[in-house]
Amino acid sequence: MEEESKSEENKSQNRWKVVGYNVLALVIYTCLLRFVDGGIFIDCFLVGMHVLACLICLIAIKKWEWLLSAFLVLAIGFSTCVTFLNLGNMH
Repeated sequence: MEEESKSEENKSQNRWKVVGYNVLALVIYTCLLRFVDGGIFIDCFLVGMHVLACLICLIAIKKWEWLLSAFLVLAIGFSTCVTFLNLGNMH
């Protein structure tokens, strides 16, 4: 019984590792491209490719953590792109 709970705990930790690694990758390439001229457009493209890769992994691997990763990368990446473009008041 104890081995089953440890197995479930390891699976849960592995799920969060996938999400964490995807968000970490997003943070790294966004920070690096922040200081490049025109980097915001490259960043927007990479965010799109990153979300697409997460969705492909979702279909191929059939693990729901890839859907969560895709959603977080899209939400954080989109908000970062909007912030970097400094659109200001959007009313």
